[in-house]
Amino acid sequence: MTTFERVRGPHDAVATGGFGRYRDHALEMIQNPTVARALDVTQESVEVREKYGMTLFGQSALAARRLVEIGVKVVTVFWDTWTDNNAAWDTHHNHHPRLKDGLLPKFDQIVPAFLDDMQSRGLLDETLVLVISEHGRTPAITRTVGGGREHWAGAYWGMFFGAGIKIGQVIGATDRHGAYPVSRPTHPNDILATVYYLLGFDPHQTTIFDRTGRPIPIIEGDVVTEMLA
Repeated sequence: MTTFERVRGPHDAVATGGFGRYRDHALEMIQNPTVARALDVTQESVEVREKYGMTLFGQSALAARRLVEIGVKVVTVFWDTWTDNNAAWDTHHNHHPRLKDGLLPKFDQIVPAFLDDMQSRGLLDETLVLVISEHGRTPAITRTVGGGREHWAGAYWGMFFGAGIKIGQVIGATDRHGAYPVSRPTHPNDILATVYYLLGFDPHQTTIFDRTGRPIPIIEGDVVTEMLA
């Protein structure tokens, strides 16, 4: 058996051992009563819950705050609702009505509620908050029913708050169509490098090794120094 086959084979002991370890960690987490209590947003007052909004994403953001409070290091909240006129941000049709009647009002309620709640509890200064997506939307409206915007990687944006972030600024700009960057283009890898930096890791370190012993960097990107406080 070659080295490659031994490393990549489905019965490799290292690979299966690693899978079992992570599976055990996952089971331990979801069975932990502390985590279960944190996820139970009904423990919050009605006033707090209504501040976030009685929607899936609103209550998920509240659950995120509760997880941060108990010491969870990384929390991700996905906006993924399929009610209220298909309220996800994948606006391939009925773009403007979905933004006006559902997406934007909820976004404008939930994000400030989360940030205010984190700040009032003394959590924001030590928590990095990213509001990002995996791609943008086409600059031009399509001719689909109600108009729509397709997937677009030419340019999009993110919002950043909390630990280590210099707020109150806009970094970079696009052309007048919002299609491509014309100043300070920033690659997604640069955002990841900045996140690693703020977490205390050197994004260019090569002290991680694959199973053949080759050193690999954490990420191929550069820290966006303008984002740093």
